[in-house]
Amino acid sequence: MKLNGIDISSLITTQTNYIITKYEFIESLADEFPAYLSLDINNNILRELIIFSVPRFSFNFYPNYKYTIRIEKNNETLYSLKGSEKILIALKAFKKSFKDLNVLMARLYFLGLKDDKPYRMLIFNDIPVIASNRNDLINQLIEYLKEIYNITVTNLPTVIDGVEYKEKSSAKILDVDYAITLP
Repeated sequence: MKLNGIDISSLITTQTNYIITKYEFIESLADEFPAYLSLDINNNILRELIIFSVPRFSFNFYPNYKYTIRIEKNNETLYSLKGSEKILIALKAFKKSFKDLNVLMARLYFLGLKDDKPYRMLIFNDIPVIASNRNDLINQLIEYLKEIYNITVTNLPTVIDGVEYKEKSSAKILDVDYAITLP
């Protein structure tokens, strides 16, 4: 599925109900970039796509809009990174408490590089992995990447030369509203 000339297939999951457009400030680059966020029914951010290298043609970005979508075909894909020569895969772990149990969860970051410059970054906040320690977390993430995306790595963070892009996901836009509050 394309929105404003950018393929956002990687943002579409079975839980996605909305896509929001906004500018995202990246501290390390000291600049704002176009970003797409997928949200569930409760407005929790599932995934983010940040565009560092804006296409010269057919790119009309309209920030601060909320698109209500209906999923027609869902494939777990990294298709939004297509065009990247290399992909840096990194994680950000965080602790979460469930009742009396402290666990580790993670976000996965996929930074697509083109000509050794940032091209696009895909952030997964919805990783179905819960671990009790660092090694267990990394092992589960490695297994997740292998099972879902057919990416074989031995450690995280890592750089890979490319990925096999599955068929794109598709969704239909049902409604467009101005986003009053942005996450």
